[in-house]
Amino acid sequence: MLNVGGFANPDVLLVRREGAPPVIVKDWSRRGALARALLAPLLVSHELAMLERVAGLPGVPRGLGRIDRLALALEYLEGRPLRRRTHRRALPAAFFAALEGILAGLARRGVVYLDLRSPTNVLVTPGGAPALVDLGSALALPLPRALRAALERRALAKLRARFLGSQPESPSPAPAARELKVGGTRLRVFDWGRPDDPLPLLCLPDAGLSARVFEPLAEPALARGRRALGVDLPGFGGSRRQVSDLGPARVAAQLESLLDALRIARVDVVAAGWAAAPAAELARRAPGRVRKLVAIEPVAPDPSADAERLRARVAGALPKSLPAQLYAELAAELARAPAANLALAARAARVPTTPIGVTLGWDEALAGGLF
Repeated sequence: MLNVGGFANPDVLLVRREGAPPVIVKDWSRRGALARALLAPLLVSHELAMLERVAGLPGVPRGLGRIDRLALALEYLEGRPLRRRTHRRALPAAFFAALEGILAGLARRGVVYLDLRSPTNVLVTPGGAPALVDLGSALALPLPRALRAALERRALAKLRARFLGSQPESPSPAPAARELKVGGTRLRVFDWGRPDDPLPLLCLPDAGLSARVFEPLAEPALARGRRALGVDLPGFGGSRRQVSDLGPARVAAQLESLLDALRIARVDVVAAGWAAAPAAELARRAPGRVRKLVAIEPVAPDPSADAERLRARVAGALPKSLPAQLYAELAAELARAPAANLALAARAARVPTTPIGVTLGWDEALAGGLF
């Protein structure tokens, strides 16, 4: 028995079976006659419906089905509930960024989680990642995004006040950088996370920036067992500066050569600003290679193809939530980016069109929305 329920709340049991994974059972059979007759069947159906709606999202258990009209089974997620005496002032900021990512994933499925006021609904898994384990109070509500975000910010602020570590955090894992000659150019590639991830994130930065802009993804990637590859695109960052063509087709072909060299069969692509155009072209020319494309604030075509206008737009879009030193280094790098290369990128910019694409803002992406 993990928890004894009250008037309308179930008993929660951990059931271990020989030769099979353990499961969680939520059982209302010991509640009063009124709860058993009216409330429990509705609550069982509701929670199973919510679990089905969010099936496949990381950090949320799978529904395993109804046992009878008064009980349901769901996947057991190993972890310890958030409690003051166990976790007070002990969790890193990356934990809350990952928790925001889970909430963003629920929102994309049309589900609002309304019970963050109870910290024990949040687990800290053995790898240090968060998980949400009670969707009984979640609702499929068409709330405006601004209202949902406001509700979540308030609840997350309370959790941070209770559990965020008071000591300065150690810096994010330093990325391993390497340079590869592929597709007639030289690309600098950063590698974060688990090398055995069969479906890495391919992270492509905006014009004038290095893929270091994605460094805040390092800890969430590690926490979720993901691998993230950041690529400085031709003409920028640490890749070859001498370029004559930054058209989507040309850059997509170079990215395909890079994946061949790294022996990576399939990726999820995350592309910021201008990079969304070659990312969409990669998805079009190699559809079996790209499972999903996430475009972060993609760029609309600019008929003037003005290098300095593009530089100003990228500077304005640089996420303020980045660590101060990294923000300053990226801003300085953008200021040094060759105007000729920015002009080539501006002429090549276009909004991506692909049936597998979604669009996010920088804040949502860095808060864990990519996972």
